[in-house]
Amino acid sequence: MKKVSLLLVLCMLVFVTAQSQGDNFAKGSSAINLGVGFGNTIYSGYNMGAPSISASYEYGIVEIGMGSSLKGIISAGGILGYGGASKDYGWGKVKNNFFLVAARGNYHFIFHEKFDPYAGIILGYYFGNSKWDDDGSPASAWYSWEENTNGFHGGAYVGARWFFNPTWAVFSELGWNISIFTVGGTFKF
Repeated sequence: MKKVSLLLVLCMLVFVTAQSQGDNFAKGSSAINLGVGFGNTIYSGYNMGAPSISASYEYGIVEIGMGSSLKGIISAGGILGYGGASKDYGWGKVKNNFFLVAARGNYHFIFHEKFDPYAGIILGYYFGNSKWDDDGSPASAWYSWEENTNGFHGGAYVGARWFFNPTWAVFSELGWNISIFTVGGTFKF
């Protein structure tokens, strides 16, 4: 919790002290993110399986003034992602895989030409599959099952991008998204 608080304070300090140098994300801009995520958010209480992979799209729809030369951009879009989780009970393991389809909305704090911090929400539906994998012992061999585990998924997160040029950036997101922590690349057009 201390690390998250420190990160938020650092972001706010950068926000307050930076001067406007141009727009990295504007009304009418589109961006595609490709990311790899760590930490499971779909199946709470389970360990992360393989890292999740995701692709998201967003479009800048509204510009909002924040006083003086600062402004913000609201963007809307969607995300597709795949991931997994597992839980070992000692006499066998439950393995889960999921595919997420969700809508996303972000608020971008525009004050620097290369740095793009934002906060967002996600709301969607996941299509999951859970399967019991026994450990081979006689006690667990009689018990096996597989079922679909679909459901709604929602959350909130914070993120930031660093643009190397007007079209390419790296990004990271932290919060209750497809994963707890996601990193990747962005193509803006």
